[in-house]
Amino acid sequence: MQITQLLAWPVVNWPGTAAATQYTVTRMYPTEQHVTDVATNSASISYDEAASLVFQIRPTSGTYPALTYGPEVLTYVNQYVACRAYIRQLVRKSLGDRSDKVKGSVLWPDDEIDSYIARAIVELNQLFPVEKSTTITLIQGQRNYPVPSDFAYARSVEFVSNAGNLHLYLKEKPFRGGESTATSYVGYSKLGAIASPLTGRFYPGHYYVYEQELWIDFDPTSSTNTITIKYAGNRPLPVSDAEVLAFEQPDIELVSLRTQVFCWLRIESSDVKISRWTEEKKRDDLPTARMSTEIQKMYNGAVIDRKEKRPVVRRLVRR
Repeated sequence: MQITQLLAWPVVNWPGTAAATQYTVTRMYPTEQHVTDVATNSASISYDEAASLVFQIRPTSGTYPALTYGPEVLTYVNQYVACRAYIRQLVRKSLGDRSDKVKGSVLWPDDEIDSYIARAIVELNQLFPVEKSTTITLIQGQRNYPVPSDFAYARSVEFVSNAGNLHLYLKEKPFRGGESTATSYVGYSKLGAIASPLTGRFYPGHYYVYEQELWIDFDPTSSTNTITIKYAGNRPLPVSDAEVLAFEQPDIELVSLRTQVFCWLRIESSDVKISRWTEEKKRDDLPTARMSTEIQKMYNGAVIDRKEKRPVVRRLVRR
């Protein structure tokens, strides 16, 4: 059903110290589309209430499409879109702080909730990193190669010859002493060998990651061979409200619950500072004391459920 809704936002100073004289409403998702330009701090938008949409308001100057944009003032999400604005709206509703109010009347500042969301995403990356892979082309004689910026730790490192007929997994370097030259302790050639031994097999060599670089302990003899790294990766922190994140719905649920815990802890700490304390230094009647505890239990339960549903990841062991 097509509906019309009024969006309102606070007046901002842009580009200097004077109040902005024009705001632009843009639909950012599913496709970017200019909606309207207004000279006031409110605008009516029409959309299908069943559609997943993201609208963003920024102060602007000029005429469309030659607009100069200022910082985002408001991002409104209809239905479900994996972005920071949606998570914040979800958290606000759970806290009884409606997101469709003018920002000056809401209880929770955006930047505070955004900081809690960032902390929750960092924790999510530690608990449930994203499974990713990348391929690096080896350079003759070079032993160090940069890894992706979202790299957390390696699952496996596989050498692949240019003909594709040789696939060998490297072992993580144990740093317990021993040889580190181009041949193994039994004399078998490592991957940098020109020819394979007549008997036995290649000794796969080692790798280690240091300062966002993958290091190998052999000298590649060809610039056509590759290394495939399967790794646990970090989700990036959002830089804007309308940025669509590569999050699954369980990710959104965990981030929302953890953000709510941070919010309630802040409320409880504020209450404790102004409350009276008994002689035993106890506060058994703190009305909000159980809110963070109960939501933490929900969060812990969601984490356990998700861990039980994950496939078991086993590290490769050379035999």
